[in-house]
Order: sequence, then C-alpha cells, then structure tokens
Amino acid sequence: MFKERLLTPGPTMIPPQVLQAMNIPMLHHRSEVFKKELRRACEGVRWALSWDSDPIFLACSGTGALEASLLNTCKPGDSIIYINGGVFGSRWGAIAERLQLTAHEIPVEWGKGVTAEQAIAACKAFPSAKAFCLQHSETSTTVLHPLDKVLPAIKSAAPKMLTIVDAISSSVTTPPPGSPDIIDIYVAGSQKAYMLPPGLSFLLLSNTAWTVVSETPKRSLYFDLELERKSHLAGETSWTPASTLIVGLNAAIDLLRDEGLENVYHRHSLLSRMTRKGLSVLGCSVVAPDHPCPSVTGFLPPDGIDADTLRTEVRKRFGFRFAGGQGKWKGKVVRIGHMGFVDPFEILSAVSAVGLTLRTLGSECDHLKATASTLEEMDDDA
Repeated sequence: MFKERLLTPGPTMIPPQVLQAMNIPMLHHRSEVFKKELRRACEGVRWALSWDSDPIFLACSGTGALEASLLNTCKPGDSIIYINGGVFGSRWGAIAERLQLTAHEIPVEWGKGVTAEQAIAACKAFPSAKAFCLQHSETSTTVLHPLDKVLPAIKSAAPKMLTIVDAISSSVTTPPPGSPDIIDIYVAGSQKAYMLPPGLSFLLLSNTAWTVVSETPKRSLYFDLELERKSHLAGETSWTPASTLIVGLNAAIDLLRDEGLENVYHRHSLLSRMTRKGLSVLGCSVVAPDHPCPSVTGFLPPDGIDADTLRTEVRKRFGFRFAGGQGKWKGKVVRIGHMGFVDPFEILSAVSAVGLTLRTLGSECDHLKATASTLEEMDDDA
C-alpha cells in the first residue's frame, strides 16, 4: 500500500490542521460566527500580501476571478494587452474574446520570461489599451515572470493602464511583485500555496482599479465586484460564499504566520533548487533555467524515456503523483509541484523515486549521486 503524495501544481496537499479546522458543523453565512471568520480572513490576506484594503472573495476557481477582473474594468470594444507564454497566459485572450474585447497578444517563447522591453514596446504600440494582463507564475512552462521589473516599466510607459496580475500559483511562494502602486488587481486562489481545496478565489484591488470599476457598466450580477465590496463592508458576502474554505483559509494563514513569510519564501526557493539540481544530475533537461519558479519545476526525461510512462510508473511504484505537460508540451514534459504543504524530505524522496524509476525504464542515471546532490543543496542551505 502506498500513500499518495500530491506533488502537482494544484490542487496541492492539505495540512491536517486545515482539514481539522474545516471539519466543523456547517456555518450559516449570515451568522455572526461566520462574519467573524470573514473579517479574520480579510485581515489575514492583507497581512500575507501587504495590501492596504480588504480582498474580495469569490466562490469559484481562479479562472472565474480572472474573468471578473476584466468584466468589471472593461466594456465591449475596449482593448487589453496580454502576455502569452503558456497555457495560462493564453487564457487571457480566450476570456477577452468571450467578453468582446480586443486582445493584443505579446507572444513569449515557452520556457522564457517576458522582458521589460517587450512590455514597454506593447504599451507604445497599443497606448489606448485599458489593461495589461500578466501571469506571475506560468505553471504550464514553470516560468516565474520577472514582474518586479516588468510592472514598473508598464506603469512608467503607460501610467493610466491597469495592471492585472494572475498570481494564483505564485502567491505566498515568493513575495508579491509589487504594491498597489504598480498592481491594480491581484488574483489568488485557494488550491495552490494556500493549502486548501479548490473553490475559493480572491482579488485585491488598488484605489485606481476601484475607480475604474465604479465607472464601468455592469455586465454580470454574480461577478459584480462593486456589489460584492458593499457586502464586504457590511461584514458579509453578496452570495452564498465558500464558507468552509474561508474557515480553512484562516487556519492556513495561521500556519504561514507561525512559519514566518520570509521562511515560507525561503522554503519554496530551496525546494525549487533541490528539485532542479537532483533532476539535472539524473540527466533530465530542466525547463525555464533562466526564470525558475518556486512553485513548480518542469523537466524532459532523458532521451528514450517517455514522460507520461515515467509519471505513471513513479505513481505506481512510489505513490508520487506528478503533473504532465500541457498544450504543445503535452506528453513531453513532467511537472513536479513543490508549493504549499511540502518539505525538503518529500523533494528528496521524489528525486529518489524519479531516479529509481528511470533505471527500471532503461536509463543509466546515477540515482544515488542525484539523491546525494539534492541532499547537498539542502545542507548548503542550512
């Protein structure tokens, strides 16, 4: 019997403290008990992200929150700019099409990060764009875009253009790439490093963004952020919320407080480095070498080894569930998630499992050396 360990880019493993917190009788969402939990969650998210206003919680996946961000700031005929460097970058274009917006794509080679120069050029080419939409972490290519450099460039080139950041898979794995001065809408989700089940997303808006929201014609009832803000100010939500997940979020944020945010960031960086070093010694080709992501690592197996066969065999033999490639990398790439409730020993074990499985599939890799190098990375960090 194997205990399955979920090392995917989401959903992620849930700590027992969070499961225990959610294992309570159902709270009514208009009760004073839940209102207290909601207030606590708002304060916790503000603390975790150093934001100066409350988040808006939505009972939906992250994609719903991305759609809500454009629904509330753009009207049909408006244009946006978006970075397309992977499956999730392309989603901005798909959302814009459904909302009857003109979308200007900035193509970025898969495995590469967008540059400030590309962003500035786009702002100059499309100065009337209402919003600039970006991924922080592109989980399909395991790239962490250098938004700490790109966002200031956008605001310098186009001060009135809204910046909307999909931070769903980067939030609390690494510091936010900016404050409300350069990020107008920041989107996060529950099933990543917040260590919760899927179904809860939240948005944080700058004062500038809220002004735009108030001026934009309403096209959705459920996704009306201004209506939701009024409800939040009254201590509740407009619609039935994901109340159990909000209770779990409070427990998850307690864990983040206990560890300390700097330690949380440091741990995710260490797990990324350990994974990349061990896989490289095994003869795997790690993708996105110039912009490594603290939440997920992607790699191509050695020549002659099928990526999906490797994933299947690792799961059968050792209980580790990894993710496969997406889009044009489907069937070619394996992705190991290391965000949230993951520690160095699990990464050490995962690298060992990959090495042992590669050998059974015909590779001559030195799995002992790979395991030792992964351990050395941890020891060097101590």
